[in-house]
Amino acid sequence: MPDPASHSTLPCFLDFEASSLSEQSYPIQVAWSDGEGQVESWLIRPAEEWSDWCDMAEEMHGITRESIEDAGRDITWVCRRMNQALAGKVVFTDGVHLDRFWLRRLFVSGNAMPRFRLGDLFKLLEPRLPPPEYRPPDFLRGLMDKAWKLTPGFAHQADSDVKYMLNLWRLVRHGSKLSRKPDAGAATAAGLHLEGYPPGGVHEHVHGSGGGY
Repeated sequence: MPDPASHSTLPCFLDFEASSLSEQSYPIQVAWSDGEGQVESWLIRPAEEWSDWCDMAEEMHGITRESIEDAGRDITWVCRRMNQALAGKVVFTDGVHLDRFWLRRLFVSGNAMPRFRLGDLFKLLEPRLPPPEYRPPDFLRGLMDKAWKLTPGFAHQADSDVKYMLNLWRLVRHGSKLSRKPDAGAATAAGLHLEGYPPGGVHEHVHGSGGGY
């Protein structure tokens, strides 16, 4: 496969927010960036059979069930728009197993097939980092923290998370030379975003499923 970063355009990044982390969860917001770094974000109106909801997740992302029902886009429309914008691309995410699970739920419900595929952000970054023997153990963590401080908004909003991935990519590509006054909201939220997923639930389910979208 050609190197997605071998040309002048930026890699594309994607993030979903979801109703919970359970096996019954579904996507409620999606955002992605294009090759110019422009971010597009949409709330998703749930399918009639999607009833899962987690109040703790709502506290983290701040998206209410009422807002997605009132302002969310129809699933078929979202699938079509994603295919229009991302056709033929590898789109990178920092939670590839979860995002594949939610992508599949979205497109199955929309009776469509994605015309793009998801890639692992960390596999994109690793060849561009110093060799492991020449970097401290917390090197990548430090870049992730710095990327969040450069990112306006709050973690667990899909558009902010995509902007964070863009900033992390730029830091890796430019040797951590970007600078900007830290955004207090993003710094506060960074701890939430960077925590690992709890054991069990959908993370183990989709991680072990293989294949998929």
